[in-house]
Amino acid sequence: MAPLPTHLGPRLLLLVQRAPCRCASTSPLSPSSNSQITLTRSSTRRLIQTTPRRAAAGPLPKTKPKPPKSKPPIPSGSTLPPSYASQLATKGRTLLYEAPSHIWYRAASFTSGAFCVSYTVYQYWSIYLHPPEGLSSWVPHAFGVICLFMGSMGAYFVLGTRRIIHRIEAVPATLSKIPPKGANHPLYIEVTSSRVIPFLPAKRTTYLPEDVVMPFRMHGVLSTARGKPTSQLAALKAQVAERAEKQARIKARQEELMNHRMTVPFRDMGKAMGTIYGGITRAFNREGFAKIKLKGQEYKLDVSGGWALDDGRAMDRLLLLRPNAMKS
Repeated sequence: MAPLPTHLGPRLLLLVQRAPCRCASTSPLSPSSNSQITLTRSSTRRLIQTTPRRAAAGPLPKTKPKPPKSKPPIPSGSTLPPSYASQLATKGRTLLYEAPSHIWYRAASFTSGAFCVSYTVYQYWSIYLHPPEGLSSWVPHAFGVICLFMGSMGAYFVLGTRRIIHRIEAVPATLSKIPPKGANHPLYIEVTSSRVIPFLPAKRTTYLPEDVVMPFRMHGVLSTARGKPTSQLAALKAQVAERAEKQARIKARQEELMNHRMTVPFRDMGKAMGTIYGGITRAFNREGFAKIKLKGQEYKLDVSGGWALDDGRAMDRLLLLRPNAMKS
């Protein structure tokens, strides 16, 4: 069958549109409705001419997705957030660490050292330098070895009380009385340590944060020494449990005072004797002390007790960490 000529298309379309619909009413259409549904010959030709052109052109090209916009660069005039040292400098003097009481440890150390030194002096004078008559010749030499051992033990006990850190404070440069020479830093570290000679005031020295070298993380050592977990969630749970345990101890103490008043002095005496015994044993084994370096010199830090800001995290953020510092 041969295709219809193109000029017959608009005429057939006009005839179909002008033919009345059987399902509609038999009344004639109004002029307004007839003008809405009829098409002019020019518009029909334009529709027929544009349709094959769009079909020949093919489907519209797919638009590529736009890449995500990158974040704008930080302008050169913007300021970075202040460091932890600068934040502490704006708050004044900040206590970072405070050691527990070492009164019984020092008393036991000085007492044991004085006994060893006095024994050494007496035996050296009476046996080695001026031996009694009729004494064998080997006895003074044996006592010489004993005196050497006792003298070294006396030095061990006495020197065990030196360079024990009592307090560590972060002091702003504006409040520091004796800043380090040639230093320009917003924050300094003030360390209060004990002396060898008793009854003398503690020694205070100011350091830069870089001069205080920690061979360990303070938070991890404190948590391990006190039997506390290191994770934040477990630490919060342990803190809640510790508060509940403390309240339970206070309540039990009050009930004990009300019900057993006669035995309270004996129990308090037992606790005091336990504290004294712990100080004496620490004088021998020096348990609970960790070594740190302050400008090349070794100091001792008590990690078995005391108090540290944020469980030692403040010192970890502020001070220098070198795991092999004690080996050099």
